Order: sequence, then C-alpha cells, then structure tokens
Amino acid sequence: MKPVPELNGEITKAVADRLSIIEALLPKLEEEVLALQESSKFRKTKTNVFDLVTEADLHSEKVITSAIQKHFPKDTIVAEEGTNHDLPNPESFTWVIDPIDGTVNYANSLHHWGISVGIVTQNTPVGGIVSAPALNLRYRAIKGQGSTKNGTRIKVSDKSKLSEGVIVTGFPYDRAMRAEPLSKALANFLKVAGGVRRYGAAALDFCSIADGTTIGYYEMQLKPWDMAAGLVIAEEAGAKITDFNGNPVDLFKSHGVVVANSSIHKIMLPHTAPMLDAIAITVK
Repeated sequence: MKPVPELNGEITKAVADRLSIIEALLPKLEEEVLALQESSKFRKTKTNVFDLVTEADLHSEKVITSAIQKHFPKDTIVAEEGTNHDLPNPESFTWVIDPIDGTVNYANSLHHWGISVGIVTQNTPVGGIVSAPALNLRYRAIKGQGSTKNGTRIKVSDKSKLSEGVIVTGFPYDRAMRAEPLSKALANFLKVAGGVRRYGAAALDFCSIADGTTIGYYEMQLKPWDMAAGLVIAEEAGAKITDFNGNPVDLFKSHGVVVANSSIHKIMLPHTAPMLDAIAITVK
C-alpha cells in the first residue's frame, strides 16, 4: 500500500458520501442475506471444493453494485463474484467488494461472516464498511478519521506480549499443497501465544485487531476484496500492517499480511517466516 497524501476535505466528503449510500442499503440487505442463510440451499464450487459461492453472494453483490452504478457511475468496481475484475482506475474511486466474506461459514450456518465494502484511491484503501449482521456488528472507517464499531470509536489492543492475547490466522483454499510451511508458522504461534484461532472471514479478522479483541493476525493469498475495507479499519484504529517481509502492503500485489499494534507486530514477524516458503510453492 503506497503512501498517499492526507485526504483533503473534498475527498473525505466524497468518501463519506459513498459510505452513506452503503449504510442506507445495509439494513434491508442484512435482513435478506440472513433470511437466505436460513432458507437457501443453493451453493456451488469455484476453484475447488473448498471455494464456494452461494445465492447470497450473488444477491449481495448485485444490490451493492447496482447502487454504486446508479449513484456513482464513473467509479470503478472490483467485486469477488465477477463485477469487473480489472485493475482500478487511478483517476476515479474504486470500490472493492466482498459480498459475503466467509462464505464457507455462511454456507454451513455459522455466524462468523460479513459484507465487506472498501473504497480505494491511488491503490490505497481510504474508506470501508464491514457488516456482520449475524453478530450484530458494523465497522466503519475513513482514512484520517478513525474507526468505529457500532458507532463507537475503537483502537487496537495495547498489549505487548504474545502470551497476553489471541492470534488469528487463515488458510488458503489450496492449503493441502502448502500444509507443511503453514503448519510450521502455526506451530510457532502455538508455542508462545495466549491462543490461536481460525475464524474464516478475513475482513472480520482485520476488524478484530481494530477493536482489540485479538492482538495479531496473519494470512497469505488474500484477495483485494478480502482486505480493502478491513485494512483501512484496522489501520485507522492504530494497527501496523505489512507483508511477511515487513514491507508495505500492496492491495493488488502482496501475497500476505501481518496485522497488529507496533509492539506485537515486531514480535510476530519472525514467527511468520515459514509463510514465505508457503507462498513460494507452485501449485499445479
């Protein structure tokens, strides 16, 4: 994620105006996807048997993208289920959308999933909303304006030892081919962390760092729609975010993230070294 100048008032207002459109449609959309989780059996696979798409994914994406196209027709959209996968236009705002983040959880009647909508300019997330309706949570951030959970300001944990809190991670869909290095990284944290969890929804993992629920998060092979909203929410709450080499994250190019307050991040980074080996594996 390359640095961008502090947002001026005009751009900040433009981001806020865009988020307000999403906030207006969310209550109805949340009800609809919750109802679909109870009633719909439709699902199919994408890249492999672990990579699912449901009726709710398609419905959520259509509702969100239709609203964007109506109100902001010049903006670019990059959404998981097929709405324009081109790289963002640097001359406009780009919406990066995961209509149901945590689809496997959703399809299996678990509650840990969300709707993730990020706004990007100059390749940097500048605004985002993550809604987790089954958990009654909604996170929001605008770059330079801080982050909120259900309307209340949040910040990252101030803990400084891995033993004091929970580390959260995730695994790629082709995890079987990368199991050995993934297991090595996991073992590193199992030895020293107060706990390790795998919740299965990256956007909410970023948000759990933002509100201090967890103290560190790492994962590989995330897509832009997994990260865009959660990244700005975590960053605005005080998180340090890098790749596994400690470099700034590029939303469209980086292969992994490490997210924590600066003290925990410094301790975490060496423990994630096996993730570089996992990334290096070519899966045919």
